[in-house]
Amino acid sequence: MALKPRIMRSLTTSPGSAPRTAEEVRTLPQWKPKIDLEIKFEFNSAGIGSKAMQQVTELGKALTSADLKGRRFVLAGHTDARGNETYNQGLSERRADAVKRFLMENYGIEARDLLTVGYGQKQLKNSANPFAGENRRVQVIDADDR
Repeated sequence: MALKPRIMRSLTTSPGSAPRTAEEVRTLPQWKPKIDLEIKFEFNSAGIGSKAMQQVTELGKALTSADLKGRRFVLAGHTDARGNETYNQGLSERRADAVKRFLMENYGIEARDLLTVGYGQKQLKNSANPFAGENRRVQVIDADDR
């Protein structure tokens, strides 16, 4: 899969800690544990809907808690298999960016602590049903080595 170049202004790390390159961020979910939280999206939407609002609100509270404040997290956007790869790649990136923007604006979380990446339709949660709603999501992944 070709990685679409993205400007990652918020990414600053020290050697051996969090990911430093777009490629490292893209491969992170393959080996890092995931927080048991996924923010679901409606079909063809990058907006945080009313059904997902409670989840993203709880995420904001958790990320500002003493235990997690200042840690880095990857917000990994995904789509279902409807649409073409180019469109789905952009949609997955917009979903991750929407969650990041919400957390920054509503919880004061620093941009450098929220890394976004989009996978399009490449990592389906429900591969048996590629059009299933559970494939339209943003995963939250701890990016720190602490």
